[in-house]
Amino acid sequence: MMKRLLSVLAVFAWAGIASAEGENPTLWIIGDSTVRNSTPGQMGWGDCLGEHFDKSGIEVVNRAIGGRSSRTFRTEGRWDAVMANLREGDYVLMQFGHNDGGEMFAGDRPRASIKGNGEEMETGTVKATGKEEVVRSYGWYLRRYAREARERGATPVILSLIPRNIWKDGRITRNGSDYGLWARQAASQEDVAFIDFNSLLADSYEDLGPDATSDLFCGTDHTHTGPEGAAFNAAKLAAAIRGLDGCPLASHLKPVDLWMPSVFSDHMVLQRDLDIPVWGTAEPGAEVEVTLAGESRVVRAGPKGRWRLRLPPLEAGGPYRMVVSSSATRSFEDVMVGEVWLCSGQSNMDFTVAPTEKRPWSGTANWEKEVAAADSPGIRMFTAEWALHESPQADVAGEWKVCSPQAVGDFSAVAYFFGRDLQDALDVPVGLIACAFGGSTAEAWISDESLRAHPQFEPLLKAYRAKCLQFRDDPEAMRRYGADLERWRKAADDAKAAGRKAPKAPKHPDPVQDQHNPAVLFNGMIAPIVSYGLRGAIWYQGESNVGTREIYGQLQKTLIHDWRSRWSIGDFPFYFVQLAGYREPKTSPAESSLAQLREAQAEALELPNTGMAVAIDLGESADIHPRNKQDVGHRLARLAISETYGVSMVAGGPVMKDAVVADDVVRVRFDRVAGGLMAKSGPLRGFEVAGDDGEFVWATAVIEGESVLVSHPDISDPVHVRYAWADHPQQANLCNSEGLPAAPFRTGR
Repeated sequence: MMKRLLSVLAVFAWAGIASAEGENPTLWIIGDSTVRNSTPGQMGWGDCLGEHFDKSGIEVVNRAIGGRSSRTFRTEGRWDAVMANLREGDYVLMQFGHNDGGEMFAGDRPRASIKGNGEEMETGTVKATGKEEVVRSYGWYLRRYAREARERGATPVILSLIPRNIWKDGRITRNGSDYGLWARQAASQEDVAFIDFNSLLADSYEDLGPDATSDLFCGTDHTHTGPEGAAFNAAKLAAAIRGLDGCPLASHLKPVDLWMPSVFSDHMVLQRDLDIPVWGTAEPGAEVEVTLAGESRVVRAGPKGRWRLRLPPLEAGGPYRMVVSSSATRSFEDVMVGEVWLCSGQSNMDFTVAPTEKRPWSGTANWEKEVAAADSPGIRMFTAEWALHESPQADVAGEWKVCSPQAVGDFSAVAYFFGRDLQDALDVPVGLIACAFGGSTAEAWISDESLRAHPQFEPLLKAYRAKCLQFRDDPEAMRRYGADLERWRKAADDAKAAGRKAPKAPKHPDPVQDQHNPAVLFNGMIAPIVSYGLRGAIWYQGESNVGTREIYGQLQKTLIHDWRSRWSIGDFPFYFVQLAGYREPKTSPAESSLAQLREAQAEALELPNTGMAVAIDLGESADIHPRNKQDVGHRLARLAISETYGVSMVAGGPVMKDAVVADDVVRVRFDRVAGGLMAKSGPLRGFEVAGDDGEFVWATAVIEGESVLVSHPDISDPVHVRYAWADHPQQANLCNSEGLPAAPFRTGR
């Protein structure tokens, strides 16, 4: 049964990736360990360069790898892997040279190219492999990369290598007469863009002086930078790209004078009654002024251009105009102030009100009527684009949209129905930030830092690291993916033209692009919005963690702690959905992986300011995505309206308080019974009882006040009781007078 569940989940695991393949260009970065580095304490500039680009218009992929030369990056098939994925309109940024010296054929790591930029070649047998190889000049390899990229319609940019931290007579050692010169010549010969990165950084390091420059490098290592050095080099390179004449790559960089993340846009909703965080980048040292509703605050950008301030709290209202001014000005129109909630999880949160081209598997019950009636301009939603990354990002693409029949089809259905109930109850604007990804695990949404703090998660992190190393060392995987992707694109275009459903896209082989892996969605989708003002979060996730249900309780609690610590607004409300019923109902008591997962979900109720919306009665046997998202949103909203906003109402269904054995009967007492316990549709069902042998049988269950009396004529000494303990507990029908279902439970665990 587990295998069946995982196969169903797999249908949706890469649906997002397939649909997300847009027409935006990709910047491919190739090079050595000074460009990309996985050694602890070290970092290459390629891993920081992406932060300087507007991710809504370009994807940045760093395929550099330590220890490679201009020659071996090619001979190992790594360039073939890039070429298999290179498309017209893409860019290739290349920097080699640090490993192009040394042995050509002998030794354990023969990787040298011929010094120079000519057409000479040398043939020999590589001792380590026993294979004959023709070796060319350093400049020849660079020219070949550039030429082949251009033949694919891509734009190549050649860089000279970064200087080493070696000083002589007060100046840093340069490579202007060897590899730096040959790189320049190769670019000139191919008539492609060239950045003299070697001289640019040498000048910058000399301006800093030896001591400050040493701080950029990793300890006594004079070749490899640490994180600060990588960021420094990337910033210098971004400025150099901006200055390239006629190179369209510069148009994809974030503006220097003033930039703000996408979560700040027209129609946004800001959280009422709390300080309003606003942030972005500007020119280093520049003053930034933010004005909203007649209040202004000023801050000065730091040395790296980053700035952050807080506007004073506002009551609910609007529309307002927010103006942010530095050496440039940005204005945001139709800004509302009200209640803001983060809405996250996997496909059941990503599930949209209507079926769409991007999410064709969506569409709530009666979605046509829901769409037609959705004229609610006080509800706005920011939908973060699917984004996975190996390190925390500064931005995620998306924009705020006003609820209307034209827009609501693309809204997360659970989030929308939750927000609709909030607005009806509170009569204030409601902002919903949807960050969801189909098939994702809980660990994908937790920061690496928080995961590493818990030893029980080490197996998850270790497995992820192993997969990353395997992918790094297997360029053929990326080459195959590129070929498969090209075939898929053609098949998808053909299917679309014929009015057929497009085939599923091939799975990306990079573990970073797998939503089951630790921290990748935190990095890509949560980190960019951290500290945006909000009231709380709703969460619908768990199906993908059935296989790790024994640690799910700790995973979910870690996620809650992680997010709360990063927002720094206290223990904000966190309400989650206990998984709906799924699979064919059982005719007799049995163990259940989904019931165990639901039990693990409920552990989060040990934390303050949490709540659980029970959905066992809303499931569908053959569909892991039940269409009734209205009741899911409604039950989450009841929790918020009651527990967060203090409106008098019953927050949810009955919850077991305790169980006491008296003779041959177990009395189970409940909280949250409202006007009393009830059985929907006939006699009370769904209870099981067992003696000390642990063999469960269906029990007779009778409501008595705020208790249920559970027994079986053949069990004179009952020990254990279970309720709704099944993958799809369709027979379970205990509820309170509000019609809200009781939460599953078991005793004697």
